[in-house]
Amino acid sequence: MEGSYRFFIVFIDILIPFCLGLWLRKKQISPEIIRYVIKTNVIPVTTALSLISFWMVSLTPVLLWLPFSVAFMCFIPAGVFFLFEKRRFSDPREQGSYLAAMMMGNIGTLAGLCAYILYGETGFAYVQLIGMPQVLVLVLFCFPAAQYYYALWKNQGSAARPHFRVREMLLTWNQLPAAGVAAGLLLSYAGVPHPAAVGTIFGALIHVSAWMGMIPVGYGTDIKGAFRYWKRLWMLIPVKFMLVPAVLYGMTRYLTDDQTVLVCVLLSAAAPTAIFSVMTSQLYDLSVDLAESSFIMTTLLFLLIIYPAVYWYIGSGGTL
Repeated sequence: MEGSYRFFIVFIDILIPFCLGLWLRKKQISPEIIRYVIKTNVIPVTTALSLISFWMVSLTPVLLWLPFSVAFMCFIPAGVFFLFEKRRFSDPREQGSYLAAMMMGNIGTLAGLCAYILYGETGFAYVQLIGMPQVLVLVLFCFPAAQYYYALWKNQGSAARPHFRVREMLLTWNQLPAAGVAAGLLLSYAGVPHPAAVGTIFGALIHVSAWMGMIPVGYGTDIKGAFRYWKRLWMLIPVKFMLVPAVLYGMTRYLTDDQTVLVCVLLSAAAPTAIFSVMTSQLYDLSVDLAESSFIMTTLLFLLIIYPAVYWYIGSGGTL
């Protein structure tokens, strides 16, 4: 009974708040309330989770590979896009959204929650270690690329040079969770023991964070508009759920046979399209419907196929 309950926690923490967000959108709840939910989740809640999880983990040389692995998770799909998929859409705004959807994975929320269900605080910390550098990919590559494709559309083929300030994007309160990671690692390195209550607090906060992360996603999703693109996004499936996980598994397996590390890398590599891609499309006036369609389609496939397969295989004693 307990095992079945743990399995369904991911569905409870992802689908129910997403549907609640859709309902709040229908009821026309003020966007200011949603923005407050986002800020509360990003700053105090995620910072606390980062601090506690990294406080509980022992950093080893093999784990130093994890932050670097996200580069392959992001740029292998980007390579597929530029080599084979760039012409799938003729509208530059759709091209920009498609590129962001292929590159950005929902590592922090969904993959992190799945890793927590399987391995507790250690699994969550490993996935956060993988996902942290993704914000750099977002601001240093995805944002400029989005601006480029918008300019390409606006200027009818003559793209303006993108302008952005990295300092203003990185030095914000939204980056406070990175300080939490640093503080947690410092406490772990110093051998400071953590109180027993910390684990209980962490277990509660991770579910709170998932709900506070998915409610705004549901609130900002237009279901009718998203359905228009489903049939045209099929290439995301082999790239996100087969190619990237296979490559990352091979690279990680060469470095270690630690099952926790391998499973966390696989979950992160197979993470569905991130809400970051929707946010990027909104910020730069690209195709929001395409980004939302990718997010919904890949998230459902992950929840219905990838996560159950990994959960039951690992739970039955399988090894990678």
